[in-house]
Amino acid sequence: MYQYLPLDEQCIRILTISPSPFESEVHISLSHAKLENNQPPGYEALSYTWGGNNLSHIVYVDTEHGQQSLPVTENLHTALRHLRKDSSPRALWIDAACINQRNVKERNQQVARMADIYRSAAKVIIWLGPELDKSTGAIQALKTLASKINVDWTHYTITAASKEDIESDWLDLDKHAPFDDDTWASIVRLLDRSWFSRLWIWQEVFLAHNGATIVCGDNTIPWEDFRKAIVSLYRRRKPDRVPDLHRTVTRAWQISNLGDQPSLRTILRRTKDAQCSDQRDRIYAVLNLVQEKERLGIQPNYTKTTAEVFRDMMVTSIFEYGDLTLLTCCELQDQRGDIPSWVPNWSVPRECKEIWGARACWKSLPQARYNDGDGYLIATGRRMGTIVQVRQILTDDSSSLARTGKVPQRRETYAALKKLTSWLRNQPVISDFDRQLEPIFRSLCCNEFSARYEPVNEKHIDYQAGLDHFRTLADPTKDPTEDFLKSCARLLDAFYVNALGRSFIVTADGYVGLAPKTARHGDIVAVLMGCQSPILLQPNNDEEYLVIGEGYVDGLMTGEAFLGPLPSNWQRVARYDESTGVNWGAFIDRGRGVWQVEDPRLGPLPEGWVEEKHEMQHVFARYRNKKEGFASIYDPRMMLSALRARDVELQEFKLV
Repeated sequence: MYQYLPLDEQCIRILTISPSPFESEVHISLSHAKLENNQPPGYEALSYTWGGNNLSHIVYVDTEHGQQSLPVTENLHTALRHLRKDSSPRALWIDAACINQRNVKERNQQVARMADIYRSAAKVIIWLGPELDKSTGAIQALKTLASKINVDWTHYTITAASKEDIESDWLDLDKHAPFDDDTWASIVRLLDRSWFSRLWIWQEVFLAHNGATIVCGDNTIPWEDFRKAIVSLYRRRKPDRVPDLHRTVTRAWQISNLGDQPSLRTILRRTKDAQCSDQRDRIYAVLNLVQEKERLGIQPNYTKTTAEVFRDMMVTSIFEYGDLTLLTCCELQDQRGDIPSWVPNWSVPRECKEIWGARACWKSLPQARYNDGDGYLIATGRRMGTIVQVRQILTDDSSSLARTGKVPQRRETYAALKKLTSWLRNQPVISDFDRQLEPIFRSLCCNEFSARYEPVNEKHIDYQAGLDHFRTLADPTKDPTEDFLKSCARLLDAFYVNALGRSFIVTADGYVGLAPKTARHGDIVAVLMGCQSPILLQPNNDEEYLVIGEGYVDGLMTGEAFLGPLPSNWQRVARYDESTGVNWGAFIDRGRGVWQVEDPRLGPLPEGWVEEKHEMQHVFARYRNKKEGFASIYDPRMMLSALRARDVELQEFKLV
């Protein structure tokens, strides 16, 4: 049996496959190499799925003391046989073999270096497995689709790769790609391979700075071509007759569409259904996908329990980095164990889609206290209402469609919408449904419309066109035709995705919105300082509250709880900045066409504070306290003392 030699902290192991015919035994050697930025060792990094922990196969390690056996999984053994060359050695980095998995200290050190390992690789090889289920045809179909289009990754626009393709079905997003049923089935089976379900692959492909290639049997496709094909399949209408197509394409799109600067919250949300054998890796496997400041100073430590890892991340986020927004990732579920409700339980799959672009707390700093002894978190915020009416939007059967992969029929989605609007018309607290039509419409779409972007983002719904469609869909006297429902496809799809795992709520004060389906009558809506979305809280004993999760509450998503409504004509949008390549929040006066970074509701800065000049001031403000000499991105006009001076009714919430 092979005995690992001690590994220096600055080094990694390189696995070299000896050349040999396919059917021969697998012989390798393991060597140590120093990983240096200016001169990385020549190797390719393997991204694959372990396929369980059953070490049922043997590879032979050639050492200076002779040949030693190393047990490996069947998946790794198959990959090594396919990837080795006939006449020359091949150097690879493979986590299962290059890290001594029984040495916890070494495992901690190597996992912390994973970003450097994949970033320094000459190439990342994505191994999907041997040829199976007509995978050759699936890869060829994806290659063909990629060759027909160009993708602008900034705005996600798709154009023809050549003049001949301009009028073809390859470009028409209102039609599904021109594949036959066998090809569609083979694409689904390819995208349903276990690699796409594995958590660690997200960072492995994201960090492939020198390129990545998908290998399936003897077939290959460059990762960039795969991305092009997937974004086309994701954006266009999909044939309803193909089971699992929606689910598998959506998952592949999420993996291949991380962007350049994803937030930790976004990554944790997107990877919620990915699989890992150690639940602590829910955190450790995604740290290298975000900027340094978002990693919260966390280092992999496999001596901690899962509950400790989850709790420590939350506490660090609040008290070291001044951010309570991870609270939006909580969902009140039964499988909590020793994890408090205010700590997201990443080991349980989440049901609700992330609410994008919320700024309910505006730029306020969390006001919170935590006692490690009793496990309570006490957070300051404002109580904005009590739920008096609540209804789950989709039945359990219809919400299970997201897991089975069956695309919901437009008529089914419309039926759920019809039941909801009929129910709302009969609620006494909604005295005039037609007057409340727009807040209801915005809630069901979580306010994700094309005009919230500058330039306009066409992948989202046009507000006015969507509202007109919704008015017809909600009319109890009308029964829309199939052609009309087809014209509403994007609206119905958005409604379905936002409704998954959620209930529609109405508060005593007339606020409407979406909340996790565990919300019930008597629960409260709160806006907490430092938390970007409104939070639903369930009263417990002795003035304690359980965190239900984040909600979309129309009229509370842009700081209204602390600052009141925006002035007439003003709107907050995501404005694209060419210098950084990302969208930043900005305000526009639609009447005058005037743009500004600062919220128009804010008055002068408190005495002793000034707005600091910096190279990014065109996209965000930074403030300096002249007396104390420190700078902050948090607006001093949103400090606890400033809010109290404006008579904002704040209270403390004891979260358990």
